[in-house]
Amino acid sequence: MRILVIGAANVDLVGVGINSLIPHDSNIGRIDLVVGGVGKNIAEDLKLLRTDLAFLTFLGNDPFARIITDHLDRVGLDYNHSIWMEGPSPKYLAIHQPGGGLESAISDLTSVESIDTAEIEKRKDYIEEFDFLVLDANLSQTMIDYLFASFPQKKFIVDGVSQTKVLRFRTHLAKIHLLKVNALELAALSMDPSADIRGNVQVLLAAGVRQVIATNGPNPITYNVGRDIFETAVLPAKIMRSSVGCGDALLAATIYSLSLGKDLHEALRYGKKAAALTMEVYSPCNPALSPERLEE
Repeated sequence: MRILVIGAANVDLVGVGINSLIPHDSNIGRIDLVVGGVGKNIAEDLKLLRTDLAFLTFLGNDPFARIITDHLDRVGLDYNHSIWMEGPSPKYLAIHQPGGGLESAISDLTSVESIDTAEIEKRKDYIEEFDFLVLDANLSQTMIDYLFASFPQKKFIVDGVSQTKVLRFRTHLAKIHLLKVNALELAALSMDPSADIRGNVQVLLAAGVRQVIATNGPNPITYNVGRDIFETAVLPAKIMRSSVGCGDALLAATIYSLSLGKDLHEALRYGKKAAALTMEVYSPCNPALSPERLEE
């Protein structure tokens, strides 16, 4: 099974407060500059799990692009068919409470929004080589529409990213093989914020999504096998440092496990382990992630 991840690679500036954050004030804490992005995080975690994959991302004409490519080279990701843009590279700014909970964030992917689908069209033969296409919602609506229309035979795996961006997949729900969202993204996509998580998962299944994984912070993860809905408790991290990348690790390890022929019950057990490991570091991917660690 060959996997192509198509999504963002950002330069992330991540701040974590030492004490509970005081609004409208300067807070003492730790600030890290790392290479992140939902697509990159998923791809890097899949690489750590020794999966057969490549990464198609979007790189700008600024010094940040060198920071990103140096990191991709260092972790050994194949990004040779990525798109170089005229504008700036994607950037992400996040502030976290002590213990890793996200307080607020700003994502700047303006240049990605302006990419012409002709750039993807040039890579059509390359994309055809893969069995699964993993997309994050940082892609523009136009690019998402093009990918679903041009590769109907592929199995699409989707990460919702945010309440606003997940709506870009609304018209393609029946074509999604696996959708990972958080509770807020799920409610936005189902268009019924008053419903509970189980009800909203049922809405997406009725719309044609084959498998849904809905996270809800420290609360149980809701998912389906066929038409049956299940919940599974998250695994606590040994040390809680940052939640950045935890959902991406959950999805990556789940994909890895499914590629081994495991069912979604077992695959999520691996995904939860990967998320807990990621919570233990300040970076969006834990370099200690491996197939062996998932088996412990």
